[in-house]
Amino acid sequence: MNLSVGGGRVEEALRMVDRQLSKGNFKLALSLLRHPSPPALFGFAAAKQVPRRVSSVDQLHLSVTETSTLHTLLDAILHSIQLSDLFTSGQDNDDIVQHKQVVQHEAGHFLVGYLLGVLPKHYTFSTMEDKTADAHVKFFGFEFLKELEDVALSNKNSHEIKAGHRARKRKLSSTVLSKFACVIVGGLVAEHLAFGNSKGHYGDVEKLNRVLKWQQLTEDEANNLTRWAVLNTLTILHRHTKARSKLAEALLHGRSIGNCINVIEANLNHPI
Repeated sequence: MNLSVGGGRVEEALRMVDRQLSKGNFKLALSLLRHPSPPALFGFAAAKQVPRRVSSVDQLHLSVTETSTLHTLLDAILHSIQLSDLFTSGQDNDDIVQHKQVVQHEAGHFLVGYLLGVLPKHYTFSTMEDKTADAHVKFFGFEFLKELEDVALSNKNSHEIKAGHRARKRKLSSTVLSKFACVIVGGLVAEHLAFGNSKGHYGDVEKLNRVLKWQQLTEDEANNLTRWAVLNTLTILHRHTKARSKLAEALLHGRSIGNCINVIEANLNHPI
């Protein structure tokens, strides 16, 4: 499906997004994605999601092959989340392999965010020559993370975020919390899809746990949300394997946010 026809309407819309992002006008950039003129973007906030009441692959009524594949992946990812020591087991010391996993990891965050309607506003990761493999994608809409960092800093002498009015400055909506949970596990899920394991990105799991604790979810509520988020994210990324792969290539070459979005749009499976 060539989305670049019709006078380059997609490219023009995304050039406008890039211009606003470069100026720090994130709300305007988000508005341009939500209401492109003329309508040209089909993937933003358009992901088909797993209903919140669904907690297992069997309830999705997929083919036998897909059910078996996703069962195995879901169990492996949840096990990795529950047992942090698995993140370092069988780790390959090849820096190039590590770098490839970092790129896939960030592509997972980016793609899930875009398809759920969360604007990626900036990304960065190390080059092949740099062996630190430091990477991240920043999103507009998750500004509460800065607030959480401030809370953690104020409680730096404690291992747990204190409950109560001072620590919990605002209540996140269930929609925002659900999107965040999916985006934050997107990197881990993408690695398992591409390589069958994760190379040690436990920081994302730790960040998710901190947010859930900050929002004072019970253990059962946190476990249920995490399980759903992994299942939902797994089905999204499994459905859009080509888009994830092509996006990883675009990220590797340092393409702009708008260009990366164009790559996503051109490689999505339809219906989304």
